[in-house]
Amino acid sequence: MRAPHNPFPGGPQDEDPVPPVADPATGEIRLLEDRCTTCVLNPAASAAPLRPGRRQQFIREVRDRGGQIVCHSTVWPVVPEDFPAAMCRGFVDAYGLPQAAREAIELGVGHIVEVPDPTRTGVGAYEGGAQQ
Repeated sequence: MRAPHNPFPGGPQDEDPVPPVADPATGEIRLLEDRCTTCVLNPAASAAPLRPGRRQQFIREVRDRGGQIVCHSTVWPVVPEDFPAAMCRGFVDAYGLPQAAREAIELGVGHIVEVPDPTRTGVGAYEGGAQQ
């Protein structure tokens, strides 16, 4: 989960170890193009296992802070540590873009780039994406 009001890394709110989903040099705010098969927001049996009540608690905490969920398919150990992380498609589809991303887009300093799920396409698949 990213801190609110800071879609780009390097600010005072970046004390957590969660990888950034945005690149300040390019303005890219990465979003997984499709929901991954093990999305924690997936009600199907294939969803990542969480203890009872944890999914709802987690979503409430993220939304209360104005943050977003980083897709677990775009972070280590699923992909190499230097792989660019992306926002969870399931979360964005259900709750919309986080406030920081909306603000960056409105200010003209950010834009959404949809990226493929590296677990479906292979780690080398990320080379930018379709801008929205």
